[in-house]
Amino acid sequence: MTVLNLLTRTGFTVDMISTNPLFKKSRSVRHYFLAKENDVLLKIASEKAKRKYALVVIGDDPTLGKILDSDLPADEKLALLPVASRQHFSHVFSKIGLSKVFKENGLLTPDFRIANDAHELKHAARELGHPLFIKVSSSSGGMGIFESSSADDLDEAIAKIKAFPVLMQKKIEGAEVSMEAFYQDGKLIHFAYSTPEKYKYRFGPTLVRRYVQLSQVDPKVFEDLRLLGSALGAHGFVNISSIRADLDGRLHFFEADMRPNLWLSHSRYFGDDPAIAIRKHFLTGATLEHPYPFDARYPPEILLSHALRMGLGDLLLNRYQVWKHLPENFFYFTLRYRVWGPARQNLAMLYKYLLPKPYRAVVKKNLASMKYAFLGDMRQQ
Repeated sequence: MTVLNLLTRTGFTVDMISTNPLFKKSRSVRHYFLAKENDVLLKIASEKAKRKYALVVIGDDPTLGKILDSDLPADEKLALLPVASRQHFSHVFSKIGLSKVFKENGLLTPDFRIANDAHELKHAARELGHPLFIKVSSSSGGMGIFESSSADDLDEAIAKIKAFPVLMQKKIEGAEVSMEAFYQDGKLIHFAYSTPEKYKYRFGPTLVRRYVQLSQVDPKVFEDLRLLGSALGAHGFVNISSIRADLDGRLHFFEADMRPNLWLSHSRYFGDDPAIAIRKHFLTGATLEHPYPFDARYPPEILLSHALRMGLGDLLLNRYQVWKHLPENFFYFTLRYRVWGPARQNLAMLYKYLLPKPYRAVVKKNLASMKYAFLGDMRQQ
């Protein structure tokens, strides 16, 4: 929903392929293609991409992984993936690949090791020293991440790891900084800068962020993001995570997910709509420049929450003034998926609990008979 709204504001005519029928009747979508299976989705996407769209957006990490692992020819993969060349495939949906690219291109990143089995993992832990993080290379949503502060933590993490190799990163003390950026051919078009204030769960999505106007951001950040875009061959939305280290005050990059997230256009709530910058680029070729103008209508910093991630209680109480920043169609999605969806599941469970299975088949058959009898009567009238 967030991505679709941004693309529409930018001025794009949008075609969509999805395994979810949610957007089938959306007025913002020109052509909608429902793919009931992922293999069908890739086949349709590959065919449609041959039409030379101005922009292709993959909405989640697993789909990026499926494209990479598919039997599609390399040029068809390139048409779908958010990178500028085949040489940049190695870091897509790969935490190991990203760490290598950061280091090879002179971007600050936590010291890391790659472990191919439990023995190498323990050896790498001794080299890095605690505290450290252990990360499954192809994972998302905060899953597959383990923090280890001792040998006992390490043994516990090893017992939970289902697949190798894994990335091991030295923990850096500092404040996390998130940046939602947009690139074309490795060139920086726009980004938003924020520090997470509240998380849904440990290592998981953020609920509240403190945004800073780009005019107040250190020029070195602009330089780092330009270098990062070039190193990744970024060609689309990139969700960047970093730590501003307590030790040296500099940004150390540890992740760059090559897809948009729910926060990608939140900066518009303080006057900096990425849709404007993206549209300007496609019309004139403009890229992001520093210094960036200050918007006097808003404070230098602003605390923003995301309505789609807040609990219903916080929404009703208007925590963090969330009512000012409700996304389009918010009430429809809330009622359908957060209220009616769970209620329907509970009703289904109650139905199965109260009515034994043999009787459910009889009820279903009788309901079907009533339906056809009703339709027959309607046709005769």
